[in-house]
Amino acid sequence: MKSREFICSSHTVSGVMPGNPVASRHGFASRVEACATAGYTGMCLHFRDYAEQRARGFGDGELRSILEVHGMKHVSVEFLTDWFMDGEAGLLSRRNEETAFRAATAFGAKVLNVGPDLGGRGIPLDTMQQRFRALCGRAAAHDIAIALELVAWGNVKDVDTALAIIGEIPNAGLVIDSWHVFRAGMPLADLKRIPADKVLCVQVNDADAMPTGALASETMNRRLCGQGGFDLAGFAATLDAMGVAVPFSIEVISPDLAALDLQKTAKLSFDTTRSCFS
Repeated sequence: MKSREFICSSHTVSGVMPGNPVASRHGFASRVEACATAGYTGMCLHFRDYAEQRARGFGDGELRSILEVHGMKHVSVEFLTDWFMDGEAGLLSRRNEETAFRAATAFGAKVLNVGPDLGGRGIPLDTMQQRFRALCGRAAAHDIAIALELVAWGNVKDVDTALAIIGEIPNAGLVIDSWHVFRAGMPLADLKRIPADKVLCVQVNDADAMPTGALASETMNRRLCGQGGFDLAGFAATLDAMGVAVPFSIEVISPDLAALDLQKTAKLSFDTTRSCFS
């Protein structure tokens, strides 16, 4: 049996749902400690979380020390969703980007996860390619790689489009999320066309075998691994056969999970995932 490490995505233990005015209702140190106690060896932290901790008086060195003391050796940052915008919206996106770069530097993270256009703006592929290359160029100056997530209702939801955008950019790769793979109806065999070293993040979760509503809404009601109908065994086997070596990041967005006690959430998400993939 393959020995796996698991990292905890920000939404899994935030105690709030995406779009909440705060990134988390739990303290930073408490979250890190709870994840370490549960068995996690890394975390994916939101750049908003970093900004909030700085506003509360935490220094960069203090934040990094908390992660290191608790053995969080796999750390990444998420989640830019506006990097392709221009005009006035582009000014805000650049500020978010700068915060994300500072967060990555502070946390010691080498990967920043970003999303495609989720708003149906009809941005041409060549424009996405140009702006993604520019983003990667700016990230390279901070020694950061950019991981583009395939999203089932976004303008990057299949392997061909994703590979066309990242091209041969040295510090570019992809986020492969089981929820988006299965909800996009993507054959697992399609994943095999992605070079293993271009898979920078793997996110795991579960849901009903068939969609139960609009994807953008349903994604807010994910299930713990092994408690839905996804072929997670096949998903993992495909990635293993490809030679993908990154830890699995547990990303379960759910109001039920968000309402639980922090320690229970961390342990439950870790234990169910470890059981599912063993």
